[in-house]
Amino acid sequence: MSVSRPGKSSSIAQTPAGSITSPQAQARIRRRQQVNRLFAFLTFTPVFLALSLLTVLFFDVLTDSVSWQIVEPRNSGQSFALSQAFGSRAVIRLELLAQGKTSEEIEAFFADAEALRKFKARNRVELMWYTADGPFRWIVSNSRDKRISDIGLFEGWGQRQELLASLKEGQSLYLNPWFDFSFFTKNASRTPIMAGLSSAFFGTLWVIGLVILISLPLGVGGALYLEEYAPDNRWTRLLEVNLRNLAGVPSIVYGILGLSVFVRLLNIGPTVLAAAATLSLLILPVIVMASREAIRAVPTSLRLASYGLGATKWQTVSKVVLPNAVSGIVTGVILAVARAIGETAPLLLVGAAAFVPYSPNSPLSKYTVLPIQIYSWVSENDAEFKHVASAGIIVLLIVLLVLYGFAFVIRRRFRRNW
Repeated sequence: MSVSRPGKSSSIAQTPAGSITSPQAQARIRRRQQVNRLFAFLTFTPVFLALSLLTVLFFDVLTDSVSWQIVEPRNSGQSFALSQAFGSRAVIRLELLAQGKTSEEIEAFFADAEALRKFKARNRVELMWYTADGPFRWIVSNSRDKRISDIGLFEGWGQRQELLASLKEGQSLYLNPWFDFSFFTKNASRTPIMAGLSSAFFGTLWVIGLVILISLPLGVGGALYLEEYAPDNRWTRLLEVNLRNLAGVPSIVYGILGLSVFVRLLNIGPTVLAAAATLSLLILPVIVMASREAIRAVPTSLRLASYGLGATKWQTVSKVVLPNAVSGIVTGVILAVARAIGETAPLLLVGAAAFVPYSPNSPLSKYTVLPIQIYSWVSENDAEFKHVASAGIIVLLIVLLVLYGFAFVIRRRFRRNW
């Protein structure tokens, strides 16, 4: 800073103690920057490690869903080019021709619904990524096929030529992708090659559909009551505290509650309805809290403007508050449902069956769901079931990623900047 006096010109540099150019202030700024960099590093490191572990896990699951196999087939043992057939019916026709059936016999076979059902129950149409005859060829596997060896994806790829040379009479080499279309059309089976995800997938749809029907109106309605209608007294505050506590209760406790109340006391039994009611109790506090936060974020000025125009309380809530809170509500519901899809412990307690060879057809049907089915496959002694379990894990991860992605899109699409 320059100071001029009458009759004398001089320049005196002054550095006040509180100035940002003082050594003390610059030292504080450097320390603050170092702390910020350290905090950013400590925040980024666990996120990076978590994403790395998830990537490794997903890669391991993907590679486990494909394996090299040496098989002694019980059918014709022939494979068919991808261009020769489109669809399982055409492949089955080629297989029957390879077995020596005439055209008349094949037409009679397809006309016999019971014979066709039994054939599909014991056989599986698969598109193998690699066979001794070339890549991407159709085969028809049988439940009685004898598995000589099962080798991992990368190990088998390195030994491909040796495996081909070691094949004996009547043996075939396949690169089997367990995650294929047939995996979604087959029900549960005690044989790995015939095991599929159909019953567990539709069981999950039944359970989650009922969960949404039960928890969505109760959760959003409870949030609206607490935010817009409930008086500010000790009972309301007690209810709010209990909701926060219930959101942190372990899921196994809800399983015990569901077993005691829905399965035994109400005598619903181990059915889809009992599972849906139990999972609804599990995610209800989460939906209520997420909905309350979304409703609370709507500015009070919008409510006052609505009242100023003569709207009633319900008209304000339904026409002003809810439309502006929909993004937060939908996001909370989707994330809560995604949690319910991955739950296993409460469903084991309320009686979800590990082996159900058919899809449920009513709320009172027996059922299984994706996590239970995967748990069942992992528990099997047959080593091939680990490939089936890996394929099931891929399906579950895809479902969760789709739900999380949908929640993100909804959040961005309906976001309000007040």
